[in-house]
Amino acid sequence: MLTVGHERQKTFLKRAFELGRVPSAFAFVGKEGVGKKLLALEFARGLLCERGEAFGCGECPSCRRVGRFVEAVRRGETEELAYRRRDESGKERFAYLIGEHPDLALVVPDGAQIKIDQIRALQEFVSLRPTGRRKVVIIDDAGKMNPQAQNALLKTLEEPPEDTHFVLVASKRGELLPTVLSRCQVLEFKRLSPEEVEKVLKDLKAEVGPGLEKLLKEEGSLRYLSASEGELELLEKLTRAGELEVEEVIKLAEEADRLEAEKKELLLEVFERWLTAQAAEGKFPLSRVEGLVRKTEEVKRGLQRGIKFKLALEVLLFELKGF
Repeated sequence: MLTVGHERQKTFLKRAFELGRVPSAFAFVGKEGVGKKLLALEFARGLLCERGEAFGCGECPSCRRVGRFVEAVRRGETEELAYRRRDESGKERFAYLIGEHPDLALVVPDGAQIKIDQIRALQEFVSLRPTGRRKVVIIDDAGKMNPQAQNALLKTLEEPPEDTHFVLVASKRGELLPTVLSRCQVLEFKRLSPEEVEKVLKDLKAEVGPGLEKLLKEEGSLRYLSASEGELELLEKLTRAGELEVEEVIKLAEEADRLEAEKKELLLEVFERWLTAQAAEGKFPLSRVEGLVRKTEEVKRGLQRGIKFKLALEVLLFELKGF
């Protein structure tokens, strides 16, 4: 299996599969970047496996089709997997991702949200008979479903189509409506150990700097690996923020200013995490770190108002250096 760690959850899923008691809906809840979506995909491969293996045999035609889908998703090569549906005005809207296997769909946010039109498209998908024994739907970032989308999904969860299984992937229980959560078998996921983080980095052949690697191990999460190579370099520089020269600070701020808003927020989050770690190690006074974290939060909020990000980041970094 590709999923590292989470042996208790794997055992539970395998046991339910072997007993023929797989619930119609799961909620995988826990820290972002610990492998919840990957385990959901690997369990989906098992549910669709022609040889009846809990996480898939990896050899049958069904497993091979799902495997290619998983690899494309992990690489971020999803443009060709996007299924689009025409809305009432005739305009095509993104609905979900689907690969070579017609019985597996992966719902991801369309922008900042998972919208009700995506859930309606999903309801059409599950209303069709599976080509094999089952259909599987994974909803990633399920907490980004707006209330209308969650209520629409609830109707399907209350009366799920026969031989259809849902896996909702979320960071916190509170992101999902209690009524939605009550229809799911909840599996809680913990952070990864430093050894597990190191194994994933080796498996992925991920090239991250020592500062970022240390931060990932402290976090017990690989969520920052969703960044591009250039973005990872910026994140690594942030873990050396106290050592940067004036020219390096200005260049870093210029490069960061070209990022999309979501990536800017990620960069600020890494800066906050790094500051907290520095305070814990006694490298900066706690009062100074608390002040910088408050200002970083203000910059985050300012992103929605169109704040001058380059200037704001420069101010933060120069204040860190005591200028």
